[in-house]
Amino acid sequence: MRRAQGFTLIELLIVVAIIVILSAISGLAINQAFDRRYSAEADKLLIWLQQLSERSSLESAAYGIVTNTDNESREATELVAVVYFKNRWIAVTSPQPFVLGAESVIGWDMEVLEEELLPQSRPQAMGVIDRDKVKSIENEFLLPEMAFLPDGYVEPQGAIQLSFDSSTLIYSFVWDDETSRMILEANVL
Repeated sequence: MRRAQGFTLIELLIVVAIIVILSAISGLAINQAFDRRYSAEADKLLIWLQQLSERSSLESAAYGIVTNTDNESREATELVAVVYFKNRWIAVTSPQPFVLGAESVIGWDMEVLEEELLPQSRPQAMGVIDRDKVKSIENEFLLPEMAFLPDGYVEPQGAIQLSFDSSTLIYSFVWDDETSRMILEANVL
């Protein structure tokens, strides 16, 4: 008796079914990994915001947040901490600026203030300084999007929204006046 060579139709269907199941499982795992990456970035931003709030209370100084976008690439966006010192918002090096991921989009859903948050004065030139640099600095006032005040409040009231280009998740950071802490809420578009 001669036996036929090759695979039967049932064997081929079983192999195809196994491949389809494995690809579906790996696709689901990849999506979950991206969701975890997004929530990890939101958690890191929450920690950074809490650090600014605590510094404001401990140092009895107003700390603010300024959005800084890299002019060359237009992709690298970072949140920079500023402190209100001698009637002026000044960028600080500690805490380090919070660098957003390439797919991250930050949004400010804040109430519009009728007047400036804290008044600013022009810097005084001291010593020998290049006058062109002083003029360019005088024209560039740092105005924070949001400020943490030492008495445990945030101005202006509203929410910071963190979203991602390839996800329907939106993370909202809202200030809770009762606990004097930032609260993280995740929503789906």
